[in-house]
Amino acid sequence: KQWYQRRVAITAGYVIDGLFSDQLLHGLRDHLYLNSLYYYDDSDDKGETDNVQWISGHRTVEFVKSEVWGVVSRALAQLTGVDTWYPYDVSANLNRAWDHTRIHKDCYDKDEYTFLLYLNPEIKPGDLAGTVWYDQTDFSHIVMSVANKFGRVALFHCEIQHSARPPQAYATWARYTFAVKVARSKYDAVRRELVEAVGLSEDGLSDDDEDLEMWYKKLVKEVKGDGDAMEAKLKEIQNTRAAESMKALQDAIRST
Repeated sequence: KQWYQRRVAITAGYVIDGLFSDQLLHGLRDHLYLNSLYYYDDSDDKGETDNVQWISGHRTVEFVKSEVWGVVSRALAQLTGVDTWYPYDVSANLNRAWDHTRIHKDCYDKDEYTFLLYLNPEIKPGDLAGTVWYDQTDFSHIVMSVANKFGRVALFHCEIQHSARPPQAYATWARYTFAVKVARSKYDAVRRELVEAVGLSEDGLSDDDEDLEMWYKKLVKEVKGDGDAMEAKLKEIQNTRAAESMKALQDAIRST
């Protein structure tokens, strides 16, 4: 399948049309509609958050088995010349007309990419709901404005300053996007996901739990940079938490 991509005048940023077939696009949208559970994120993160408040996270261990990841990984390999990218954050995001998004980076001092797919088939020119890329130091200077178009992809390096644009005030629908953040290797990606899952910083540190830090340092030594071994531990943690959540739900039902 032929697809059109345009590299914009900014370090490692691309706009891609025609990457997915209509069948795959609508299939993904239907899947997300049926399987997304959104939570309200009102965290401040010292002003560094994107302020996207309605987010539904999806498990990377399931996503990498999908046809969508096959398309994403091939596009990443072709555009960057690297074929080892692996996802650490997969989510569906909603932005309403009255939301206030922020200019931000997706990472600091890392070589990672964000793959953003627009999923609004009803979008029309002038509805906004796109993404803006800014000059790295002068936020009054817009380097590129990516218009929202169903099936369009904005692929950009994580260090690029950017912001989501909400829809126009008259819109009765939300800006709907599917975001995949990738690290350069499976180990790096799974490690990032694991430390977040257990409540550690990106460096594996904790302000108040030395035992957790020691557990993490021991784990790093045991897996020796093996992404599969790290992923097995992540699955164990996720499955344990899922079982605990289900038990809490069942207990609550029995008590009513």
